[in-house]
Amino acid sequence: MGLPVLVVKMKLVLSGLLMAVFLNACTTTGSTSVSAVTPKRLSQSMDQNFKGQDFTWGGSVLSVKNLADHSLVEVMTYPLDSHGRPDAGGTPLGRFLADYPGFLEPLEFPGGQLVTVTGALLGYKDGKVGEADYHYPVLRADQIKRWENQRHTKPRVSVGFGFGSGRHSNIGIGVGF
Repeated sequence: MGLPVLVVKMKLVLSGLLMAVFLNACTTTGSTSVSAVTPKRLSQSMDQNFKGQDFTWGGSVLSVKNLADHSLVEVMTYPLDSHGRPDAGGTPLGRFLADYPGFLEPLEFPGGQLVTVTGALLGYKDGKVGEADYHYPVLRADQIKRWENQRHTKPRVSVGFGFGSGRHSNIGIGVGF
């Protein structure tokens, strides 16, 4: 085996190791817990051991209440899909309050608006759902993602033009859903 072949093989091995290190460094475990710990479970147990832990919950906005220095968003929780979007057709998983520091425009968060909220569990707030007592888990709303409520069900048609090298040019029509 000649020296140039050995150098090439060493470069390949070194490149593979560097790629593995790079990919490992890019992998995040995250501090957000998306688990079986639901608002419904916490509402029933009021377990203080989860206080301060990060959660990502999503659902449908029920109401927005603006206070002097923060806003409380009441959310009916639903399971999240792989993109973190609430599945409003799924089984409800309880209610929670998202505590946002500052003012939230209620018109931007109307009833039914789908949201995903990430933040630490601050504790519990007593309230009522109708005449029933309810213990709301309260998340500090570090992030609130608003989702479009309706998915596009009508096809969208677009026309594109492409030019190749030399004497070739292309015209294409695409249909997307």
